[in-house]
Amino acid sequence: MHRLQISLTEWQTEFLAEQARKQRMSMAEVVRRLIEREAKIASQERDPATIWNIAGIAEDHGPLIEGMPVSERPELYLTGLPTPPTDDRE
Repeated sequence: MHRLQISLTEWQTEFLAEQARKQRMSMAEVVRRLIEREAKIASQERDPATIWNIAGIAEDHGPLIEGMPVSERPELYLTGLPTPPTDDRE
C-alpha cells in the first residue's frame, strides 16, 4: 500500500470523520472506498458495452405480424407463420 498525505478543508475533514464514525472504520478506509466507488463509476462511463450506453439507440418501425408486438406473441416472429383463427364467440 502507498502512503499519501493530503490536505482537506475543514468541512471535508468533518465529513470524513463522521463517515468513519458511522461506518466504524478508519478515515483512510473511507477514502479508499470512496476512490474505489468513483473509479468503478468512471470505468462504466467509458465502457461502450454497458447496457445503459446502448439502450434506446435503435428503433424498429417494421410491420407487426397480425397486429401483435413481439412481446405478446414471440412465436409469430420466430416462425413467421400465421396463427390459427380464434373463435371469438365465447
